[in-house]
Amino acid sequence: MSIISEKFSAKISALKVEFESNKEVVHQGVKGGLNESELSDLIREVIPKRYKLTKGIIENSRGDQSNETDILIYDDEILPSYMKNELTFVPVEAVKYNFEVKSGLNANELKTTLAKFERFKAIGGVSPTVLFSFSSDIDGSELKRLKKYDKNFFTNPAITVLCTSTKSYYFKSVSKHYLKDCISNSEFLKLFQDASELDLDGAIEGMRELMSNDVALSQMNRSQFALCIQGMMRMNSHSADIDGKELTINGLKYSDITFNIHKWVGVEVDSNEVELSFLSGVSNTLSKGNFGQYLLHSAAHEPKIFAVCYEDMWGNLSCQDFDENGLSYDSDQVVFSFQTSEESSKILFNISEKESS
Repeated sequence: MSIISEKFSAKISALKVEFESNKEVVHQGVKGGLNESELSDLIREVIPKRYKLTKGIIENSRGDQSNETDILIYDDEILPSYMKNELTFVPVEAVKYNFEVKSGLNANELKTTLAKFERFKAIGGVSPTVLFSFSSDIDGSELKRLKKYDKNFFTNPAITVLCTSTKSYYFKSVSKHYLKDCISNSEFLKLFQDASELDLDGAIEGMRELMSNDVALSQMNRSQFALCIQGMMRMNSHSADIDGKELTINGLKYSDITFNIHKWVGVEVDSNEVELSFLSGVSNTLSKGNFGQYLLHSAAHEPKIFAVCYEDMWGNLSCQDFDENGLSYDSDQVVFSFQTSEESSKILFNISEKESS
């Protein structure tokens, strides 16, 4: 274990001791404030100095406000915050992380947090939203419970980071891909022909047969013969080195077609590795380097993928899958089918390993 990892693991253990001590505090507001303050101190140590931590309200330029937030990380080099009567108002554009901290998580607290973060999104919030709890009322999967209550779980969840101390840490990831990097022009044309029932190869072969038919050619006038020659030349030109050409399908450049892969990733372990993973994720998001390599220097558990969903550039979803024990296949190995018309287009994905198993 590196010195940095060892020191932060000790700080996490101390945080847990403080949480147990705070249980004796009767006043719920004071108890919650103590837990939030101690977690804030730990987060502050893993992020660059340019970022500030506060508790307050998020506001947009129209005056729309969020609920009061337990912990905010913001960048005052983007827009400065405003203080009034010890309450901080932070412009929504400056928010880098939005945290809700719970002493104990239950279904009601989860639903309340979802509503708060939905409000944050409604006023223009786009930064990660974190629900951190020191304990939970269930032994089962926290992610499964989140899926039950968040209708946008796969693609646009209200909570994007879910951490329960000494139990589990999950985060939502999305990556953008270009279809051209996954499948060549010629392979895409094959999918296009299958989807549209157009036989381009048959058309080329038919033209070649026509040009070799002396009887048919002899019955053409000079203008018709010239058009056939031009058509044949164009077909030969398009079919030659097709993978090096720019394709346009129904007015859309093939090179512009994108899709997103949405995933829920996480670790489940009864140790400080949960909090170290959580701190690593926050730090790596805000740092130029990878401080997480130091925090997780001796990590024994590889993250699992618990959920996946593919979304094409038109908003069509496919391959939605969730397993509370972690997916048992490679969710990056997919096959495509393509549907297009003048009105709409759609890419459907299928997990190739899952289909063959």
